[in-house]
Amino acid sequence: MEWTDMMHYQQQIQKVMRSLLPVRKSVLTASECELLAHLYLQPDQNTPILLSQGSGMKKEAVSRCLKSLYEKNCIRKQRQETDERSYQLFITETGLAELKKGYESILQPFYDLWRSSSEDFEAFMYYADRLAAHIEKGQEKTRDHEIL
Repeated sequence: MEWTDMMHYQQQIQKVMRSLLPVRKSVLTASECELLAHLYLQPDQNTPILLSQGSGMKKEAVSRCLKSLYEKNCIRKQRQETDERSYQLFITETGLAELKKGYESILQPFYDLWRSSSEDFEAFMYYADRLAAHIEKGQEKTRDHEIL
């Protein structure tokens, strides 16, 4: 593929991504919503390391988001009895309410695009899932090689 073609596709992806940005502002950032959603949907994956691995976010970014979520009273921390340096995270009622508001704001552009181009949108999301799986496989290989 020519670099000019690749540049065109990159610009088109950027255009799509900009159109999917939330219109209304939320108390939470998209990254904070993502971490809260992980805590809500997978409550057993509730340590900073597991959140980093599950979301694909860097540990530093997860730490910043968790600090902000804690300050907003969206999560609570509980020290693990087996290891005092480590802790588990739990979503609070405030966090659950903010998650609902945040996702309504974040998902509205997705629903709007889906309504206006349902088949194309569903095909795009199907291939986005497949591409994300390739990315995740690449990250797993990288982690495996780091261990060796």
